[in-house]
Amino acid sequence: MGTNNKAAEQAAAANAAQQAQINQTIAQINSAYSSPSRQAQYAQYGKQVRDFYTGQVTDQEQQNARNLKFAEARSGQTGGSAAVDANTQLQKDYTKGLLQASQAAQTGQAALEQADIGSKNALIAQAEQGAYLGSIPQAVSQASQANLGAAQNYSNSASLGNLFAGTAKIYENINQANANRRAQTSPIGSYYG
Repeated sequence: MGTNNKAAEQAAAANAAQQAQINQTIAQINSAYSSPSRQAQYAQYGKQVRDFYTGQVTDQEQQNARNLKFAEARSGQTGGSAAVDANTQLQKDYTKGLLQASQAAQTGQAALEQADIGSKNALIAQAEQGAYLGSIPQAVSQASQANLGAAQNYSNSASLGNLFAGTAKIYENINQANANRRAQTSPIGSYYG
């Protein structure tokens, strides 16, 4: 009867040691994903995406401002109430674009954080089954890098689209009106044109 107790005690001790190792592994995973350096990476990624999108918005605003300025000059509307209205629309579009850029950056950062939560939960599930014992830092590093790489594909200039549709419509209308005036004053094929 003594050997039966000894075998049970050894099995219980081995089980307790394995459970302690699993708990230690889970603690390492939690620590890696909640570390200040990873939190700083989230903030840095969010800032980089925001800066990228803000640059895209600013580029679109500058291009539309230039197009609008030349269209107004060609049609003789520079400085008039139509120019004021057009520039007001340009500023509205710019403000809306900056808001969309900020929201896209927040969405990108949240997507990265969600990907990390998914990776963390998957690693914890594997650790609870006894996998990855001893190789957690490498597994966490690989998962974190993969999530960051996937998140970087999130930010592309086409995702914002044309934020200045209102301004572009004004620009098109000014050009169309200018073309109509030219057609009335010097029609093509006219004896007098």
